[in-house]
Amino acid sequence: MHIPKYFAEHDQAEILRFIAAHAFGTLVTVDAGVPCASHIPFLLEQGETLTLSGHLAKANPQWQHLAANPQVLAMFQGAHAYVSPTWYEGTGVPTWNYTAVHVYGTVRVIHDTAWLKAQVERLSHYYEGDTPNAWIPAYPDKMLEAIVGFEITIESLQAKYKLSQNRSAADQHNVMRALEASSSENERGVAALMAQRL
Repeated sequence: MHIPKYFAEHDQAEILRFIAAHAFGTLVTVDAGVPCASHIPFLLEQGETLTLSGHLAKANPQWQHLAANPQVLAMFQGAHAYVSPTWYEGTGVPTWNYTAVHVYGTVRVIHDTAWLKAQVERLSHYYEGDTPNAWIPAYPDKMLEAIVGFEITIESLQAKYKLSQNRSAADQHNVMRALEASSSENERGVAALMAQRL
């Protein structure tokens, strides 16, 4: 990801918070020179090493890419919004403000039933929460044969928070106010991020 210095986020705690908050990401692999992507929920594990875990349907051939080439990319995207040059005091061009994190790492494919069961249970608990009627996985282990697990050991994190930091303070405030007035939740989300950083 191209990250001009204005937009680089280096705070690892913030980057990990971002991944956890936007954990439905994109898993990217390459097979015979052709890129492939799946959109899936991930679980971030912060033990001795940082890892991302997840699973794919066994019918999805991407798991075979993981087995053949263990270098992978996982991408996570947050709030984003169009920025009009009419919001600037000076000249400018249309652009897009956004937040994104790229994770590079080495993956291992997992077929172990106990691991798959634990991963699905952790994933379900994470998204179901502690609500009184939270769904608890209860199905035959045979069903787990329809999925393939994976765990990515994180080797590199890249984070880009493009929030008009390369513009004057006046322009940043104008962009923020315009986005705050929007009916779009995404655009208001960008405005909130800008407010935190101004």
